[in-house]
Amino acid sequence: MGRALAFFSLLLFPAWAQSINCDASDLRYDFGASGSFMQETVGGVPYPVANLVAYLDLLSQSSSKRFLPTTAVGGLGRYVECVASAPTRSGGGGTICGARNDWCLRITNVTGVFPVDWRTRLYVLVQLLSCSGGCTNHVPGVTLISALPDNRGLLSLSPGATATFRVYFLVELSPEDTFTAFPATGSLTFTYGYQRN
Repeated sequence: MGRALAFFSLLLFPAWAQSINCDASDLRYDFGASGSFMQETVGGVPYPVANLVAYLDLLSQSSSKRFLPTTAVGGLGRYVECVASAPTRSGGGGTICGARNDWCLRITNVTGVFPVDWRTRLYVLVQLLSCSGGCTNHVPGVTLISALPDNRGLLSLSPGATATFRVYFLVELSPEDTFTAFPATGSLTFTYGYQRN
């Protein structure tokens, strides 16, 4: 029986007059970590936390499971908490995210390698904590990253609006997954930014 180990690196590159500041720099999913079986509720649904006990439990099941990170480096929970302030000039151009004059805060780029296909195994949920100005949450429920609206849009912000929000990332594994090497490792780097469409 092998061990699956994976890392996410979340990097922010502000541009123009925008401001995006997040607490956690890395979400680490360590399926070899010690500890008891733990679950945390996200969007009203309990999800297991990635560690060895949870991985062994997965192997005893017949269906896939989605896992929260073992730890969030620099963060207070198993999520990334951010404060974002949109540019004061008009955005717009989007069909859903960034419609009218709003700006679309999205995951603008994903690079790296991962033991499983992140396009079909990585899920996202956004929890909007507060908003000064107009804000629309486009990911209030757990959603496959490839199904996020308008090319991975997360939030729409009116010009000059400021939002405080949390982003949860869940990795889905199947008991049928096979890995060519153990421990299986991977790292993904995410870039956030405001974009007109």
